[in-house]
Amino acid sequence: MKKVIIILFLFILTSNCSKLNFFGFGKEKNEFDKLKINEYLWIASNELLKNYTNTQSNLKEGTISTDWFTAKKAPNIRFRIIIYILGSDLYEENIEIFTEKQLNQNGIWKQQQTSGAFNIHLKKRIILNATSLDPEQ
Repeated sequence: MKKVIIILFLFILTSNCSKLNFFGFGKEKNEFDKLKINEYLWIASNELLKNYTNTQSNLKEGTISTDWFTAKKAPNIRFRIIIYILGSDLYEENIEIFTEKQLNQNGIWKQQQTSGAFNIHLKKRIILNATSLDPEQ
C-alpha cells in the first residue's frame, strides 16, 4: 500500500501536463489565466487599436477602449471603440465589440447608429489575428 501511495505521489509531482501547483511544483498560472481572459484575444485587440490615441486597457476588467477619434476624410464624424474580452477560451463568443458614432451638426455632437457590419469586421480581424498568435491553433 505504501508503494502505491509513493508512486501516485511521485506521478503527480512529476507530471508535466498537470496545471496543479502542489508544493510549488507544476505550471504557474499567468495573469490571463488568473483573470480568465484569453491572452491571444487580448493581444490581438490591443494590436488592432494601437494606432489610436489615448487607448486605455484594463486587464482586470477585460476592457480595451479608445478615446473619440475622427477620420481625416470625415472630420465631422467621430467614433469610439470598446472591446470586452469575456472568457479564457479563444471563441468568437468571448469577445464583444461596441462602437459609438457621433455626427457634428452645427457644433453639437449627436449620436448616430453604427453599422453592425463594422463591428463584425473588427471581431473577425481580432479572431483571425488571435488564432495566428495561439500556438495550439
